[in-house]
Amino acid sequence: MKNTIKKQFQTFLVLVMPFLFSFAAACSSGEDTVTPEVTIPENILTNGMTFSNTGGSNALNIKSNVAVEVISSATDWCKVITGTSTSSTIFKYTITVEANAETNDREAVITVKAGGSEAGKFTVRQTATDGLIVDPGSKSSEISATAGNVSVKLTTNGTPTVTINDGWITEKSGTRAAMADKTYIFDVATNYSIGKRTGTITFTLGELTETVTVVQQGYEHSNVGMGSDAKALAAMMYAGINIGNTMEVPGGETGWGNPRVSKAYIDGLKAMGFNAVRIPCAWDSHIINKTTNEIDSAWLNRVSEVVGYCRANNMYAIVNIHWDGGWLEESVINGYNSEVDAKQKALWTQIATKLNTYDEYLLFAGCNEPGQQAQDKVDASAIEAIIAYEQTFINAVRATGGNNATRCLIVQGPYTNIDRTVVDYTVPTDKVSNRLMVEVHFYDPYQFSLMEEDADWGKVFWYWGAANHVSGSDRNATWGEESYVKEQFRKMQANYVDKGIPVILGEYSVMRRTIDGNQEAHDKSRSYWNEVVTCEAKNHGIVPFHWETGSEVNRNTGAVTDNYIIDGIMKGAGEGKYPF
Repeated sequence: MKNTIKKQFQTFLVLVMPFLFSFAAACSSGEDTVTPEVTIPENILTNGMTFSNTGGSNALNIKSNVAVEVISSATDWCKVITGTSTSSTIFKYTITVEANAETNDREAVITVKAGGSEAGKFTVRQTATDGLIVDPGSKSSEISATAGNVSVKLTTNGTPTVTINDGWITEKSGTRAAMADKTYIFDVATNYSIGKRTGTITFTLGELTETVTVVQQGYEHSNVGMGSDAKALAAMMYAGINIGNTMEVPGGETGWGNPRVSKAYIDGLKAMGFNAVRIPCAWDSHIINKTTNEIDSAWLNRVSEVVGYCRANNMYAIVNIHWDGGWLEESVINGYNSEVDAKQKALWTQIATKLNTYDEYLLFAGCNEPGQQAQDKVDASAIEAIIAYEQTFINAVRATGGNNATRCLIVQGPYTNIDRTVVDYTVPTDKVSNRLMVEVHFYDPYQFSLMEEDADWGKVFWYWGAANHVSGSDRNATWGEESYVKEQFRKMQANYVDKGIPVILGEYSVMRRTIDGNQEAHDKSRSYWNEVVTCEAKNHGIVPFHWETGSEVNRNTGAVTDNYIIDGIMKGAGEGKYPF
């Protein structure tokens, strides 16, 4: 019986074992197979990661119920670094990107795998390093004096900042796009200066800089040489005008509200009838080396350009050292100073050298109104200082040779006052005969020309000239009218003109008031005063230069804005007869 049971049990095991093994295998397989659930941040899947050309690192955290693998397609520069995590379902990685030395953008693909299958991927993007190369053929351009354009070709992968370092060059157009050839076009204005000028254009992209140099030839002005002496030149000047409150402004020519002097403005002056221009200039504020008194070359070029505007119109031009902060003119009351004298020499040596090749249409004036700010202190020692500084001016100009060896030069009496100039002043010496002129200014009567409000010693005059007096008004001029003008100018003629030294009336003008009385009579008075002063100056051998600061002529267009003044000047210029 036992043997039978044993045999039956053995038979059962044989039959059942395959089934048990099969069942066991099935149960084991069901427990190990897990569906991967992987979560990659949505913003990274959508937008990827972006790095600058300097490189960097970003974190990547992946949630998964199974192990994951993160693979970079560009392991040479985009690396995946595995981090540690305290969670069994959060896998931490760092995407590290090296600096991009190439001038093209680049991309890598990061692939996330789970259970041997792709669970997601995203793109890593890195911008290129800045690329900026100017074509060697565009590095330097040399063009003619007339207006034109300059083309600059460069290769770049960005949009560079364009800096034009000179006002006569303007950007016209540029094409911009990845590392590719681009062309920029720049307009270049006509160079009216007699000499070459050099400008630069700077392209900047990040830390990269490229500079282009533009050299423009000087203008080919007609050249009459230096044959005319002072009397001959004075006779050829019909009427003169100042570019006031502009080039002499210490902070630059636009510092007092006027625009930069333009060729259109000078053309407008010529159209009105002026054939001579006085260009008051500041120099001290343009010194770039206080030890040597070196003048900024850009300012020398600018002054030369304005002179060139005049010369292109066959207009005479006077360049001076104006008030200029008072370093010379206010110092005279303290007597002679060797440092001031040395500065005078240094500045005039540079000015004269720069402008040397202009012909006789250009004249130099040593200063403006020496001692003006402290007239009561202009004693004998002050006048000696004035003469000494002007002697240095003459000697410095003559020493530069060339056209300056015989150029006509202008010296100024004490604060350009007529009475002081005919009594106390002596003209410096010049080794060249008949090439000097003397300058005075005229603003009489002060109560009519410049006085702004009544004082205890007198009232402002509104009306000047017998024909313009208003009956019963206490604003009629009581002195300084027609006969006085003739008397003052007669003094200059007797003391200088008749002795072969022409006189420049460097400034004269009268301010306009808005008055409660007869405005028309006031405006006619201003017109008539300018007419008389202009006419009588010429009649006495004096060349008149009206002082204008932008209120009577539109500085942009050169159009007349105060006909009373300009009409009066031109009428006087036509009636006056230069006697020599």
